[in-house]
Order: sequence, then C-alpha cells, then structure tokens
Amino acid sequence: MRLRHRWAWGIGLGVVFCGALFLWLYSHKLWSSTEEQRLDSLLHHPALPKTAETDTSSRVDSLAPEPAQHPEWLESELLPALWGRARSVPPPCSRCIAIALIGVDSRLTDPTAHADANHVVLIDPSSGRITIVAIPRDTPADAGFPDTSRYNKLANVRAQRGLKAHLATLAELIGIPEIHYYAEFGFSQAFALLRLLRFGNPTEVLRVLRARTGIWGDDYHRVYVQAQFIRQQLLRWFDSYNTPWGLALLRGTLGIVNTNLTVGVLTRLADTLRARGFPADSNAVSIVVYGVPLQRVPVYDFGDPRTFAALAEKLRRFYRHHHPGGSDTTSHEQRVHAVLAAALDRAQRAAASGRPTEVVRLLSPLVRQRAWWQLSQADARSAYRTAYVELLSHAYERLGKPRQAEFLRTEFLQRERELEELVSTP
Repeated sequence: MRLRHRWAWGIGLGVVFCGALFLWLYSHKLWSSTEEQRLDSLLHHPALPKTAETDTSSRVDSLAPEPAQHPEWLESELLPALWGRARSVPPPCSRCIAIALIGVDSRLTDPTAHADANHVVLIDPSSGRITIVAIPRDTPADAGFPDTSRYNKLANVRAQRGLKAHLATLAELIGIPEIHYYAEFGFSQAFALLRLLRFGNPTEVLRVLRARTGIWGDDYHRVYVQAQFIRQQLLRWFDSYNTPWGLALLRGTLGIVNTNLTVGVLTRLADTLRARGFPADSNAVSIVVYGVPLQRVPVYDFGDPRTFAALAEKLRRFYRHHHPGGSDTTSHEQRVHAVLAAALDRAQRAAASGRPTEVVRLLSPLVRQRAWWQLSQADARSAYRTAYVELLSHAYERLGKPRQAEFLRTEFLQRERELEELVSTP
C-alpha cells in the first residue's frame, strides 16, 4: 500500500513538474524561432532614453526640393474619395518595432537589385498605432560612390553595398536605432502578391503604383500613394490574420519574399495591436513622406477595381500625348513570354551541349525572380516553372551541387504549388 502511495505521489509530482516546465517554456517563448524570441525581447524592452531619439526635421527639410503640384487634369476627371496630408518626420517612438518593405527593381535576367520602393512600417506596441514612412528612391545616401557622384542615392545602396547596409541607411535616415525586420520582393514577386490580395489585373495596379510622371507629378506623391495602398491593404486584411485563410495568406506571402519575418512574429504583433484596440480610429495608421510635408494629396479607394482602371487609362493617355510616335502594340505579357521563351531555348541548347554553368547563368536569375508570375495564365506559369526547375536542378547536379538541386525539386516547387492553390482559391 505504501509503495502504491509513493508511486501516486511520484506521478503527481511529475505531472506538476511537467506542467510547470511547460508554462515556463510558454511564458519564455523558448520553443519559438530566433526572430520570435527577438520580438519578445522588443515587446518587453523598457523605453529608451530620450537621447536615443534623433531629431531629423532640420536635416531633412534642408535636403528636400519643393514637390511638384498634383496635376489638375487628374483631379478634375477622377475625384478622389478624400484628401490627405503627410508630415515629413515620423513622431518620436523609442519602442517602435520597425519593418522595412523594400521593392527591388531589376529587369528580367538581371541579377542587380535596385531598391526602387522603400517604406518603413513603425509599430508602436504601447499605443496600438502604426506609422508608414515612405522614402523616395532618389533620397541622398551613401551608395559607395565618390562624394561628387550623382549616384549616391538610396536606390543604389542596396545594389552597391548590400541589404545590411541598406537597412542601416533606412534607419539612419528616419532617425531610429535599427530596422528589426524586413521583407524584400521584386517586380515578378509583386505580381504574385497582388494576386494573393485578390487583384485581378496586377499589371495595371503596378503600372499605376510605379508611375512617377503622368499621374502623381513627382516621387514624393508616388511614394505617398504607395504608402496609402499599403495602409488600405493592412486595414482591409487585419481582421483576417487569425483565420485559416489569413494564416494561409501570411504563409504564402512570406514564402515568396526575402524576409526574416515569420508567421509567429506577424501574428504576435497583430495580437499586440488588437489588445490596444487597433484600429481605434482613422488615424490608427498614419503616413510620413521623408523629405517634405505634403498638403492636399488625393486618397483614392484602392479596393475599387475601377480606380486602377481609370488611373491606368489616364496614364496611357499621358504617354500617348507626350510620345505620339511611340505606338507600342506589344503587350507586357507578350514581352515577358518572349524573354522566358528565349532564355529557355538558350538553356536547353546549353544543356544539350554539356554546359551546365551556362544553364545556371541563364536561368538562376529568372528562377530567383520567379519571372513566370508576370504571366496571367496558370498553365503558362506552370510550364515555364517546371522546365526551368528541371534544367536548373540537373545543371546543379552536373556541377556537384546536389543540395541546390534537391531544394529546387522539393521545397521550392512545393511552395510554388501552394501559392498557385491560394491564388486560385475563390
């Protein structure tokens, strides 16, 4: 009998110990990824002293030229939903968590990445508010060229000095200690992201968001409109983040971009914001345009497909008016097909003649860019994807790189199939 009691006590103590251990692990997030543990330390870090914050207002305003006026012809023909404004300096926030969103612009087959779109999302966990800082691509920055060079601008920092230096430059420009997280994507990946967000014509959306002349007047207005698009999408999808569809959307998005974010980090941030009542009001997400304050800027409803259709048509009319002889009847998709087909043909001939290094040179930039996502038809995307991966993985095997070949045939293709399923889900 005593032996049974001892066993019962032992089992009971074991259960209590295991439960306590589980709760301790849970509270300390020791099962989490490195990035989730980092977020945990950020959320519980005491506020930095005031000296850690940098007042950039005088320096920024001295560098900024006057912005161009918004074109009157656009205002008169397509009335915006409302009018907005943007400050030139973000509010002080010593505990803000900074996420850089970087759109890199490189032509198909070109491995060079220029940071064409730069936005830093500042999340204040104490107030439950978000500030989106939009930074024009031509902002003066050290890109590694001589001091007298006109190429020392933000867009070139990523290409010349790498991602780490680019993130440090973004932090320095807006006066924060560091960028904690980042998400970087190219032009082709943007097509996939827009399809995930249920935009039926990504070509039209990107044409409008990337236009610097013809609609917005200058780069300050362009980055403001891009920030408004980010703001509207964030508010549109925020309530879905903890649903099965929302989690699938997060996984699909993170699977196609270059990022140190995880689903765990994003859902934890969303939980923190929700606990503070986000979005409490229309000012829950504000916009700052680095370099110059903007007054009376148009805010369009980007959830309405007619908005992009109307703006894209005005952009086409602008170019027809200013370039009357430039009647290019070749569609964007036809040009992409031509590039992909030509690269595939050359790679097949290189493989047949036993030149695996040439196959890698031809196809690896396109695979890295996921260039097939610029095509609207899923069958065409699948055909190019399958052919490219097969040729490239075989070339890696010939070069004695079986791990790269295995990754392409398994994990890479699996992510792509999952993404196609998400895009096709009604």
